[in-house]
Amino acid sequence: MASQDETKGEGFEILGHEAPKEAEPKEQAAGSPGEVSGEAEKVAALDVWSVLRICVAQLAGIAWQMMGLQPDPFTNAVRKDMAQARVAIDAAAALVEQLLPHLQGQEAKDYQVLLTDLRLNFVTHSEGKTQ
Repeated sequence: MASQDETKGEGFEILGHEAPKEAEPKEQAAGSPGEVSGEAEKVAALDVWSVLRICVAQLAGIAWQMMGLQPDPFTNAVRKDMAQARVAIDAAAALVEQLLPHLQGQEAKDYQVLLTDLRLNFVTHSEGKTQ
């Protein structure tokens, strides 16, 4: 029979039912009620512009994959689906349009170059087919 700290489930064991000590909330130091810890600071730094940058990078990666220029990172298979590539490029362009007013110098140029590269490769790899 299992003890209180050891229970068998379906295909796994649950040992100890108490939360780890580090999972307990940390108290703030006296005199610093508004201070944010280092970990919380990293989370707070994630704003909509950062999320848009992440989304553009993801969509660009998918576009390269759908054009057959990069393998799927999970299956290592190369696949070509130009209709999906077009949607990914158009979606990335729409997000970049929202981002551009908030970008400066080289970063703005880098996003414009990325879109140009995606579009040129799309035309080159479409093999004259209309999508």
